[in-house]
Amino acid sequence: MTKRTEAIKAVRDMGDDELHGHVRAQRAKLFELRFQMATGQVENHRQTREIRREIARAMTIDKEHERGIVHIAGRPAPAPAAPAAPTRVRRRRPTAPVATDVAIHDPDVEEKDVSLSEVEPGPKPTSVPSKNEGDEDE
Repeated sequence: MTKRTEAIKAVRDMGDDELHGHVRAQRAKLFELRFQMATGQVENHRQTREIRREIARAMTIDKEHERGIVHIAGRPAPAPAAPAAPTRVRRRRPTAPVATDVAIHDPDVEEKDVSLSEVEPGPKPTSVPSKNEGDEDE
């Protein structure tokens, strides 16, 4: 057996409390290793990677325990069953009413036809004189 396989088997054989304790211990070890790296006391920088992987391994097995996935020695775990169809139907939000060109009839207001030629024009926009026009100051 390889070192990796032995490590996985050892973690799989742990109980839930042991597994949580193992993760805590590995995190503490990683914390100490980071301090040692900052002070230049680490000889093997690969330890960081190994510890991070050990933490990930333990957390993965912990999730498998929570979900009830069981491993048989030498075989991968069976694939989990497909999730059931969602029970809640997603519905669209109601849209705001769209304004239309339909006029609202008010019986108190007398209606009359008005053409554009009968409408008084609004105020004319004021123009700013250019420098060439009205050069009175010079």
